[in-house]
Parts: sequence; C-alpha cells; structure tokens
Amino acid sequence: MYSRKKNRWLKHLDFILLDILSICIALFLAYAIRHGLRSHYGSEEYFRIGMVMIFADLVIVFFSDSYKDVIRRGYLKEFRAAFIHLSLVMCGLLLYLFIVQQSEFFSRLTIFWTWVLGFVLMYFSRIALKTWLRRRMMQKEKLVSVLAVVSPGTAEPILRELLNRKYRDFDIVGVILVGKRQKETKEPEETQESELYKQAQEQQGQRICGIPVVATGDDFASYIKDHVVDEIFVSVDEDFETTEAIMESCVSMGITVHQNLTGISKGGNQVVDEFAGYTVLTSSIKVAAYRDLLFKRCMDIAGALVGLLLTAIMCPFIAVAIKRKSPGPVFFCQERVGKNGRIIKIYKFRSMYVNAEEKKEELLRQNEMQGLMFKMKEDPRVVPGVGVFIRKSSLDEFPQFWNVLKGDMSLVGTRPPTIEEYQNYDMHHMVRMSIKPGLTGLWQVSGRNEITDFEEVVKLDTRYIENWSLSLDIEILLKTIRVVLEGRGE
Repeated sequence: MYSRKKNRWLKHLDFILLDILSICIALFLAYAIRHGLRSHYGSEEYFRIGMVMIFADLVIVFFSDSYKDVIRRGYLKEFRAAFIHLSLVMCGLLLYLFIVQQSEFFSRLTIFWTWVLGFVLMYFSRIALKTWLRRRMMQKEKLVSVLAVVSPGTAEPILRELLNRKYRDFDIVGVILVGKRQKETKEPEETQESELYKQAQEQQGQRICGIPVVATGDDFASYIKDHVVDEIFVSVDEDFETTEAIMESCVSMGITVHQNLTGISKGGNQVVDEFAGYTVLTSSIKVAAYRDLLFKRCMDIAGALVGLLLTAIMCPFIAVAIKRKSPGPVFFCQERVGKNGRIIKIYKFRSMYVNAEEKKEELLRQNEMQGLMFKMKEDPRVVPGVGVFIRKSSLDEFPQFWNVLKGDMSLVGTRPPTIEEYQNYDMHHMVRMSIKPGLTGLWQVSGRNEITDFEEVVKLDTRYIENWSLSLDIEILLKTIRVVLEGRGE
C-alpha cells in the first residue's frame, strides 16, 4: 500500500507547530520583559494578538512556499527564510492593529521583543529539528528500500542523480538492468537492442555508482522475494514490454512502482507523483491518502497504549498461572516476517510448552490447514488449562501491543508469517507483505476457525488491502471485540 505525498500542510506539520510554539513563547517572554511576570495588564488583549499571529502564520504557510526544501536549506538560507517568515507574521499583526484601531492598548516594546525573540527561537528551533531529521534520515533502517530498474546505457547518469540527492528518504538497494533480447530477424536496430540485452546480463553482479546490479529483467522476482524491497523506480528507454511485465508483477506483489514518465504503465491504482526530482506515474495495489495513514498510526498508538495498560494489569495473574502449569518464561518471543520481508520479533504470553517449536515437525502431518500455515484445534503442545484459555480468549496476543507501539505491527493488518512459511511463498502470496502485519484482520473476523485453505486467507488479505479504509479498520476492530468476547479465538 502506498501513501500519497503529503500536501503542503501535512508535509511540514512538524515545522508549522514548532514555529507556532516559537511565536507563543516569544510573546510570553516579551510580555514578561515589558510588564513583569506578575502583571495582569492587558492579558486578554495580548491573548487575542497571539491568536492573530498564529492565524497570520497559517495564512502565510498556505499562500507561500515557506518550507520548500527546508531540510536541504543551509544555515544562511534558513536565517533568511525565518527572518522573512516572521517579518510577514508581524506585518499581519500590525495590519490587524491598524484595522481595529487598538494599537494604543499594546506596548511597542512588547511587539518589538516578540519579533526579536520569535526570530531567534524560530531560527534555532528549525536548525535543531532539521539536524535531528537529517540524522534520522541517514539511518538506513528508517529509509524506504528502492530497486532501480534502468537501461544499461542510461543507468549511470540516473543512479548518480539519485545518489547525489541530499537527505533523501529512500535507499537504492540494487539495480535491475533491462535490455531487449535478440530476435530471429537481425535488422541493424534489433542487433543493437540484442547487444543491450547482452550488456545487461554481463553487468549482473557488478556495481554501478557503488550500487550492485542484482538482476536483469528475467530473474528479478527471486531477488525481491529474498530481500527487503518497498518500492521500485523505473526509468527505461527501451524494452517496454519487459518493463511492463516487471511493473505488473511488482504491483501484484504489493510493491509500489514509480515509473518515470517515458512510457505507459498498466495495472493497480495510479497517481502522478514526484520521486527524487522525477515526475513519475506511481502504481500500487492501493493508493492511500497520507492523512488517512497518519490517522491509522494515531489509532494504533492510542490502541497500543490502552492494550499495554490492560496487559500490565493482567500480567501478574497470567504469569502465575503459566508458571504453575509449565516451568519456563512467561513470554514467548519469535521472529516473524513483517512488511516487505523485514524480520520482526513478536511477543506473546506463552501458551505452549517450552519445546513447542521442536515438536512442530512431528505434527505437520496433522496440519488442518491446506498450504503455508500450520493449525491444529487440539494441539498437544498447548499447556492444558491456562494455555487453552488464553488462546481461546486471545489474551496471549496482548503483549503484541508493544509491537504495535513500536511500529512493527498495526492493530489491523495481515497475519505475520513465520520465516519458514515466508520462504515457501509463491510470488502471488507476497501481496500479503505489502502492509504491516496486524493483531487482527479480515481473516480473523471472517470465521478463521472454518477456513482451512491458505489461498482463501490470501484472497481475504488481498481484498482487505485493495479496499482498505479507516472505516473498514474500525469495522474489523469492532468485530474482533465481539469475536473475543464470544470466545471464538485461536
């Protein structure tokens, strides 16, 4: 699932709120310098002009490019931008005072100190925030993993341009070279095209601008399955047929595709977007508004905090019950596969015996699921009593609220597969991995006890991703609560 680029308000919401805070603090300090902390002179009037300044700041943000390239701006450019921005805010304030003819109620010294202190606070707070954001952006685990699909002849200049982009939010993890195959007829143009294909094969395993060539147009799928790939950037000037096949395959796997507008793409939801300075046609199985995904994350955080509070309350009772029935740790930690192949550690209350993983091999013949999942209704590895109860009531899942708070999981998503399951996935199964795994999902509330075919699970997960909306998440959460209360877990 792809999040559309933030609009101008949301994209720089952190800087907007920081500037507003700087203005409010500056006004408070200026008032204290002029009138003292104990003075109550004109407090209501000064509160009003504070609101006017905030309104003026928002108007300036809306009608100007105050934050354009804010991350890339140097100290001097930021000095100039902050000075102009706050000066416009103060001009808006003076215009308001002139219109309402109430300037005699306000101290000119207070207004002057508000401008001086506001500028200082705004400038240095912006520098501090940018420094923190730049350091965060340099951490590779925070970056979007991107494969570049390019032609052999244009690969180097394109990659150089991508890599020279300072403070980018993506990491080029590999290059896929696309060149035409040799055809039966050997016209001069076709001979040249076959040479490009040969060149692409010869360069596989080499590096271009320090980036490894990981595949050609023929064997890209195996690389994507075995590595973390969030998005691909496509910029080719020949062999559009192979390129289209790559893009359609990636979209079907849930990987977002950015195509430099030199050709026509098919399949998936499409939006014209910007990627690393290129105007691209972005295709994805689902294109979601940034504000919706932001609200989903806020909902995850709020739900996780409530869930962790409940976990802390019930933990002593569950811990004692587990310890009495089965010696060993209270919590069970296991590596699972998260979004686009990332390895995550999930946490549960231990409902099985300590050696449950070792005994799984012996029980595979009794698997009640068809396909790449393991499920038994009467699993002998489950601890009698407490284990059966916490699984049926889904209480064993509560520690995973920590995964939700960390951002590894979401409240609603797809079931995170084990590494063993993931290694046996076919390409059409990969679509499940295009979003964060969830504590619950469409499969869990669609009668998971009755579904015994893994392909049906994939269909439900695909339907969830293609039709995702906040209302669908809320509907699934409400159904999950009902399922848990009815004791239809496992």
